[in-house]
Amino acid sequence: MNVGEVLRSRALREPQRIVLYDVDANVAVPLGALDAAACRVAAALDAAGVREGDRVAIVAESSVSLVAAMFGALYAGAVAVPVSLAEAPLALAARLARTRCGHALVDAAGRALVARAIAARAAAHVDEHGDVALRTLTLLDAEAISADHDGAVSDGPRALTPGAPALVLATSGTTGTAKGAVIAHASLLLHSALLVAEALQLRAEDRVLAVLPLAHSYGFRIALLAPLIAGAEIVLVRRFDAARTLAVLADWRITFAPVVPTMLAAWADVSREVSADLSALRFVLSAGAPLPDELTLRAEARLGCAVRQGYGMTEATFSAVDAPPGERVLGSVGRAVLGVEIRAVDDAGVRLPAGTTGELAVRGHHTMLGYDDDADATRALRLPGGFLRSGDLGRVDADGRVWVTDRKKDLIIRGGLNVAPSQVESALASHPDVAEVAVIGRDDRHYGEVIVAIVRLRAGASPAPESLLAHAALRLARHELPRQLAFVDALPVGHSGKVDRRGLRAAVASGALVPVTLSVPAE
Repeated sequence: MNVGEVLRSRALREPQRIVLYDVDANVAVPLGALDAAACRVAAALDAAGVREGDRVAIVAESSVSLVAAMFGALYAGAVAVPVSLAEAPLALAARLARTRCGHALVDAAGRALVARAIAARAAAHVDEHGDVALRTLTLLDAEAISADHDGAVSDGPRALTPGAPALVLATSGTTGTAKGAVIAHASLLLHSALLVAEALQLRAEDRVLAVLPLAHSYGFRIALLAPLIAGAEIVLVRRFDAARTLAVLADWRITFAPVVPTMLAAWADVSREVSADLSALRFVLSAGAPLPDELTLRAEARLGCAVRQGYGMTEATFSAVDAPPGERVLGSVGRAVLGVEIRAVDDAGVRLPAGTTGELAVRGHHTMLGYDDDADATRALRLPGGFLRSGDLGRVDADGRVWVTDRKKDLIIRGGLNVAPSQVESALASHPDVAEVAVIGRDDRHYGEVIVAIVRLRAGASPAPESLLAHAALRLARHELPRQLAFVDALPVGHSGKVDRRGLRAAVASGALVPVTLSVPAE
């Protein structure tokens, strides 16, 4: 059993069929060519000494070579560790060390990022368990290998046991401690196949927009793997731009588009003078962050099709989906996917009656094997009966519809990406002029939430806000950077002595505390 068989089996049946279009590179790739590229990557990994179960990082922008690298690693029986190019250098270095990646498949941008990560780790004088792998990391050129038609090729996907790990996907808990969710081949195959057949009802006639980052669970599973299982075509766009992607939807006659709410907001705001024939679009799926009802309606009016929601987490991706032809209920994320159970539980993990709000818990074939080398964190997430805590507050009504009402803790979701306040606080607190800092999320029409930092400086210090931003930019990914900042004489605390985040949010919302906007370059 190997996820790579999805590509190999289709390539053997229809080698000449075009399955992947890279709009930016103006390239159309047949199934046979994509399979051959994956085989070349697998052979190169084998020649480099990669063996079954070894970790291989993939650090590249969304492209044909990234797709070949992902499947090549899976073909070889390696465990793929996809990494976003938005990763902060120090965070990337820590992740490579923690996951014990001895090899990395990179493009030019990925090679540069890995070099910065290693340099940043050395400059920070960090020496932790696992750094031996980081110091001996072997970089392989994914673009050159996948394009080398004279290169050695493998025999295709290696046969693996169903429980063999396929991916280690990055996640971040509310404590800010980065974790790796280990996903098995069988889980990935079964759940993705059920999503295609039951929840999304993708067909061979579909054309799917792939503008989501393929290094993330959502992008890899829904924009890449699901279309391949369905036999559909994939139209890859490397970076999101509202007007341009609307044009792609029209010109390529896209039928299905998985996106995050930030993208929907950008589409909804594009002037109606920008004409686009979107009549081929069956529906748009939004996930990764809460979707306000107002945005759903504005996006549907702009796109002329249904906008539906999906719900899940990296540890249990796409637990529920609301998709046609089922009736849309505004605000609901739909019903549990076939083979998945969702319930609301109290703090003790006891199931609550239908319609009662509690923490959502999920179980099914789609859940992770566990956190990579973190048994304690895995145990903390698990409940009796195989359920996983989600950390989200919500309810399941009598008809089985799931409603997500709030986040249990203070996790900030910006543009569909999770940001742990403690992670941002730690980066800012390491500045020599900062005494204390609290980070909160502030409602934002476009990004869902904007990150606000409230800082108490050390006595006599008076740094420019932009210097704090520059300091944080070395330690945080772009989406984790605060966009607004306020200086205070003291942080408010509650009865327990902890910072009163609710009070800070209220003060910012009411205007009692007015943060300055930081000059982060436009996205």
